[in-house]
Amino acid sequence: MLRRITVRNFLLIEELDLPLDPGLTVITGETGSGKSVLLGALGLAMGDRAEGNLQRDPAKRCVIELEVGDAAEGSFAAEWCLRNGVPQEDPMILRRQLEAGGRSRAFVNDTPVRIDQLRDLGERLVHIHSQHQALLLHTPGFQLSLIDNFIGHGRAVAEYAGTYRNWQAAQDELLKAREQEAQGRSERDYLQFQYDELRAANLAEGEQPQLEQALSRAEHAEELAQALHAIEGGIQEEQGVTGMLAGIRQAAAKAGRIDQGVQDLLDRLHSSAVELRDIAEEAAQLAARVQLDPAEADRMRERHDLLVRLQHKHRVDDADALIAIRDGMAERIANIGSLEKTVSRLEHREKDLHARVLRQAEALGAKRQKALKPLAAKVAELLKDLGIPHAAFQFSREETTPGPTGIDAVRALFSANRDRAPEPLDKAASGGELSRVMLALISLATANKDLPTVVFDEVDTGVSGETAHRVGTLLVRMALQRQVIAITHLPQIASKADTHLLVTKDHEAERVQTTIRPVAGQERLLAVARMLSGSKTTGAALENARELLGNK
Repeated sequence: MLRRITVRNFLLIEELDLPLDPGLTVITGETGSGKSVLLGALGLAMGDRAEGNLQRDPAKRCVIELEVGDAAEGSFAAEWCLRNGVPQEDPMILRRQLEAGGRSRAFVNDTPVRIDQLRDLGERLVHIHSQHQALLLHTPGFQLSLIDNFIGHGRAVAEYAGTYRNWQAAQDELLKAREQEAQGRSERDYLQFQYDELRAANLAEGEQPQLEQALSRAEHAEELAQALHAIEGGIQEEQGVTGMLAGIRQAAAKAGRIDQGVQDLLDRLHSSAVELRDIAEEAAQLAARVQLDPAEADRMRERHDLLVRLQHKHRVDDADALIAIRDGMAERIANIGSLEKTVSRLEHREKDLHARVLRQAEALGAKRQKALKPLAAKVAELLKDLGIPHAAFQFSREETTPGPTGIDAVRALFSANRDRAPEPLDKAASGGELSRVMLALISLATANKDLPTVVFDEVDTGVSGETAHRVGTLLVRMALQRQVIAITHLPQIASKADTHLLVTKDHEAERVQTTIRPVAGQERLLAVARMLSGSKTTGAALENARELLGNK
């Protein structure tokens, strides 16, 4: 339950430190005094979006804290702390900060958490029933969620929702795989043709530079042969370099025996003669290998033309890149073949998940079907207690294709008159009747749900007199099981509270501000009397208020 709410620098509230007690707490105040501000602060501390300029002083931080107890071992709060890596403490502190620059931060037990984590925790600790939710009662999805809360099979609903999401994901994956397979089939023939062409080319890594060099030699074979023969002849022929060196060495031989410097030169000339003979022999060998075969040159030219044509076709610069393209095509063709296996596997998975979705949905539907009549009967009984003596209430159920909540389409049917058959709520219920239907459903749903605190925002809309007494009595019964906080304009409800909080707005202050404080004794008597008679408190109003408080 909520033990305390602390608010600083939020809208009309400068600073508020409000302890909260078990049982039924009512919050009253004049219209426009700021009762909804407290609900807004509570919602922010539970993970609502921070929209607009919420700081009273934009230059300062806004802080809202909820003190919640207790996080006993095995409770949802304890399990949440364990799952989210937050230290478990009692009391548990939920804090929301709005910084001056607009940044929003959230903490649980002084540990930073994401807003969605805060919301997940808050929704299981406090249920806020605001006025707009009465309009939600028209929607089949909201009606179904109330039925599920009444049944108390939230785990089964969550398990089904998970299976349904997995099935949807499997359908999406299967659809993409089928699209890829269809696209692959249309591409396969073209890919296969291109691959076969590249494979038939018998590409070899590093082939092109060698081919281009050999082709250049073949195209200039005669020129090469002449050059090599000229080298060999210039060295080896009678008038060649070798003969000249021999004559030089012979002429200088005697001088070499006399002078070591000359002998060194003669040694170098000898070495040069040996190197020149090697050059001549190698030139002869190269000349012997030079081919003058035109057919071989044509073959190499055709091979080179093929490589160049394939490079232009595939927009690459060399034959090695063609090899990479060929290998990539082989892989893509193999993948297209494997897509058929993938599609088959995904079809089996989708089929299995669909069958599981149907089984779980049918099980949920059976439980819901079984609960509809007992729940409708309890709602009708409560509506009679709430001042609709001839209330008739029932649910219609139809089976639909599987959706996020199952295969059940549920509509609540209502009639306040004995002579009219039940019709959908949006056609049959007035505003006051709709509020009482919602109150009845919420009271039954929360009875089977582990919610420590329920907050009602003006649940008394459209009721008065004896009906207001009955609404108050139902709130009192609910408060025996959990903490109930109700914002009300009706003295009949306010008089039944264990704690009465009064909201006032100070218009005389330099800046208008709202205060919230508990009232008791004579002050509470005056507050209830003002609810009866307005700003001018009469003796009759005081007497009536005293009677209401005495009949609590």
